[in-house]
Amino acid sequence: MSLNYQFFIKENLDAYIGEWIAICKNQIVAHGSNVKEVFKQAREKYPKEKPLVTRVPEKETMIFLFIR
Repeated sequence: MSLNYQFFIKENLDAYIGEWIAICKNQIVAHGSNVKEVFKQAREKYPKEKPLVTRVPEKETMIFLFIR
């Protein structure tokens, strides 16, 4: 499990609900409503890193996992 993903799972992200966030080196380096812009900002700040870009889900979001 990557460090960026561990940060996403453990961090309180309530301030970013409904937004896209980019995480590099255990910190949020960009956020907003446009995923392409968030990714672009993250790459500009950390060109050699591979940011984790994800949308912070609403509290009521339900995730389904289908296993075959």
